[in-house]
Formats: sequence, C-alpha cells, structure tokens
Amino acid sequence: MILERLKSNQKYLEHPGESVDFQNEKWAALFLNMGGPEKLDDVEQYLYNIFSDPYIIKLPLSFILQKPLARLISSRRAPKSRANYEAIGGGSPLLKWSRIAAENTEKKLKDNYPQIASYIGMRYTPPFIPDQLDRIAGTGVKHIVVVSLYPHYCRATTGTALREIIGWLDGKGKKHDVTISVISEWYDHPQYIDLLNHRIVQTMNKTDDPRSAKLLFSAHSLPVKMIEQGDPYLEQVKKTAALAAGDFEYILSFQSRSGPVRWQGPETAATVRDMGKLGVKELVVVPVSFVSDHIETLHEIDIELRELAAASGIKNFMRIESFNDDPRFIGLLADMIRDKITGGHK
Repeated sequence: MILERLKSNQKYLEHPGESVDFQNEKWAALFLNMGGPEKLDDVEQYLYNIFSDPYIIKLPLSFILQKPLARLISSRRAPKSRANYEAIGGGSPLLKWSRIAAENTEKKLKDNYPQIASYIGMRYTPPFIPDQLDRIAGTGVKHIVVVSLYPHYCRATTGTALREIIGWLDGKGKKHDVTISVISEWYDHPQYIDLLNHRIVQTMNKTDDPRSAKLLFSAHSLPVKMIEQGDPYLEQVKKTAALAAGDFEYILSFQSRSGPVRWQGPETAATVRDMGKLGVKELVVVPVSFVSDHIETLHEIDIELRELAAASGIKNFMRIESFNDDPRFIGLLADMIRDKITGGHK
C-alpha cells in the first residue's frame, strides 16, 4: 500500500512533535486535493492528466498506450466537460475553496505556532504537488505536515497524491533537510461526523415532513476491482454514513462513474429514479466524499440530479451545503494538525 511505502521512508515521522520544535522552527502544512480546471481552456489538459495516471485509471497496455489513449479520450470528452464547467460559472472553484481552507487554518494555528506556512498541492492541475514541495523546501522549513482534503483514503485520490510525495522524497527531497508526516484519512473523526450530522439535521428540518423525506448519501464511485484488491474506501464511506446519519434512516449510493469497467453501486441516478417510482416526494442528498464544492456537487448533483429528481416526481430536492469555508471545518483541520504535531496532547 502506498501509505505504508511513505511511512517506511527515512524522512517520514509518525510523531513529529518528538523531533521538531513546532513553536520555534519553520514548518508547513501542505493540503492535498485533486484539482480542477479554473478556465474552460484548461479542461482538456485536466482530463488528459487524469487519464494519464495509471493509478487512477489503468488503460489497456498502459505501459505503452496510457498516454496516447489518454489524449484520445480527453479530446473526445472535453466538449461535454467544457459545457458542464461553463454551466457552473466557467471553471472549478475547488482551488479557491482549498486555498481558503488552507489560509484560514494557518490563521487559526498562527497564535500558538507562529512559524507555520500553508500551501495547496493539486494532483492534476497547478499548483502541482512536486512543485509545491520544491517551493516549501526552498524556504528552509524543518517539517511538512501533509493533510489530505479527502476524508476517505482511496488509492485513486489520496494514494496517487502520496505517490507524488514519495517520488519527490526519493528524488529532489534528498537534497533537503526536511521531514514529513501525513494525515491521510479522517472519515470517522468526531468533529467531521458532528459537522455532517449538523448539516443533515439542519436540512432535513427544512423539509415539509422529515419523517417521510428520504436521506441519500452519494459518494464518488470506485471500480469494483480496486475494492476487491483491498482498497479501504468503501468500508470507510459506509462507516461515515452510518455515524453521520444519526437517527435518520438512509440510503447509500455512488456517482461519477466513467469508463467501461464494473463500478461500485448502486448508482445514484438509478437510485433517485427508483425513489420516484416508489412515490418519494422529498429527498435530501449528502455528497459524503466531498468537502468543497466542485463539478460533482455543482453540476452532477445540483443540476443533473435535481432535474432527474423532478422528472421522477420528486417535488422537493435538497443537497446539504458543502463545508467550503465553514469555521467548524477550519476548526477540524486545525485540530487534526495540532493533534498530529502534539501527539494528541493539547
């Protein structure tokens, strides 16, 4: 597993507080996310970068055909994707929200840790993870706390981002006297669960009848093959839904499939159609594996799924708000970092 490979690196520190004086020495928090095209002209390159990554989508004869096939697929998909991004304002807001989260987390920690600096590293669009690591190391920091902005660990998200970090450590990182630690998953963190549950209760109470309204958790899907190979993502998503739902009954489904492979189901769109056939009139959707707004929430749920729900007879369709710049979300990130650098002793 990629995480174990990172932890076996001599520059990795599981308990950095034992070796680093975080109050007096320069250190950084590097927040990882997927990335997204900020402009319509960036869409095709973004798609190419995704399809070029064999650790997220392994194309036939990947050792020689991955990049040529990725170029073909991205060019064919780009027109539709550009139209979708145009419909949500002309680009993805993911970098904006990630930066805001990083900057606000830095501000929250600054009083006790004046030497902190925050950075964002994206996997498929600038600022790229290796470039940010170069930049951070060049400032003379002693340690980098890497924070995944994916609550659930998956080799196709956090895993492929950590692979970039391993590559840097094995290459350019050898020239720098910097150590690394990682917060790789937080799917059952009490503050995360409380925040989700708060949003769920808040939104369910806005329905005409919370007793008859349905609650649907929608997570990004994953190829079944990855799950069969031991990826923990599915079980972590199930645990989050079970904890966050509280006293509400719920259904778990999966969205954002792409490619001719067998994906984890049930599919969110099919689930919503079935609800309509059963006479469901009110539906609250929880985008469980997403913390900030981007194409999957703003278009796939807010536009496509909303239209499907209306066509299926569902009269009242609501999505819980993404965390974005919510102060409680910032508090969660700050507390996770503080726990990492103090060993849980505040």
